[in-house]
Amino acid sequence: MQAMAVRAHARTRNPTKVPMSIAARLPETRSAAGAPAAGLVARSTAMLQALEMARRAAQTDVSIMLLGESGVGKEVLARYVHRVSPRAAGPFVAINCAAIPESLLEATLFGFDKGAFTGAAQSAPGKFEQAQGGTLLLDEVTEMAPALQAKLLRVLQEREIERLGGRRRISLDLRIVATSNRDLQQAVGQGVLREDLFYRLSVFPLRVPALRERPDDIVALAEALLQRFAEQYGLAQVPRIDAGARDALMRHAWPGNVRELENVMQRAAILCQDARIGAADLLLQPGAAPVTGARPAAFAAPLAPTVPVAHAGASAGLAAAPADAGRALGAELADNERRLIADALRDSAGSRMLAAQRLGISPRTLRHKLQRLREAGIELPSIDDSEA
Repeated sequence: MQAMAVRAHARTRNPTKVPMSIAARLPETRSAAGAPAAGLVARSTAMLQALEMARRAAQTDVSIMLLGESGVGKEVLARYVHRVSPRAAGPFVAINCAAIPESLLEATLFGFDKGAFTGAAQSAPGKFEQAQGGTLLLDEVTEMAPALQAKLLRVLQEREIERLGGRRRISLDLRIVATSNRDLQQAVGQGVLREDLFYRLSVFPLRVPALRERPDDIVALAEALLQRFAEQYGLAQVPRIDAGARDALMRHAWPGNVRELENVMQRAAILCQDARIGAADLLLQPGAAPVTGARPAAFAAPLAPTVPVAHAGASAGLAAAPADAGRALGAELADNERRLIADALRDSAGSRMLAAQRLGISPRTLRHKLQRLREAGIELPSIDDSEA
């Protein structure tokens, strides 16, 4: 039974967390250096900077760490890195480290030889081997158990693996891209992430900006999503977003980022009449803070590392922001997240399921965030613990 479960995980590809509607059939965005951004929707300076940094990193085999809130499109950017890299002809293999039980994750990553454990009737390659010649995405790598983190560190150092129950060392030829929605330094301090692995993964960190930090992209993304839904639902024409709906989209805070925007536009495509989407069709929660104009300082800070949009030298802009500024930014982001979670729980009468829907995140992600808040001693509104 265990072998069957391991093989099922080894065969199943991780679904894209932010659908590839972000790479809809629109005129190609181009990075600062003129390289095509593989159809990604990016109009804002913040996202163009992230794409340019990703493009430059993709030309080498350096491991890349993508950081950002849930729903910003980290996997989409990882796929972009793969497509613009010399490894584009190879496979892109993704695995969600938080979605696979700890007892299966090691076998899923490293593979196993026949007889490695009860029920292992035949050998099976793991994700590392499946990604040979291409790119392996370790999604939410900070959710990996400490013992497995130690083995991952060795893989990063030695570039070779051994299957479970095997004795043969297998040399690896691949790029590793990892993602996390955590503050890595905080994760190290809490013992969630090994310090040596932190330094190994942080060779090239790249933060994906939240949707509220890239207001120039909101309407363009919404239109790209509508185009996909029009094709999916067989609509006679792509719905048009009227002025009132555009204003409502720009004024919303988007705590769930692009994933929340996708949910909103999917509803709107279903509810709209005469192929016109008005503000009422969006079903946005009232009272959201605007993303345009004067924004909170936490979201006005530039990306770190940064690169000029107009031009980029070989090593320009790779220096990270000062440590004090980084800590202040992390603290303000954490405070804002706590406030959003508390408001969602209060408005949902303590229902975690409804709160997760309001935030545009999965109930599992919300459960992890609530656990971290409890461990930090943060008071929250009463929660309905009877929910499964």
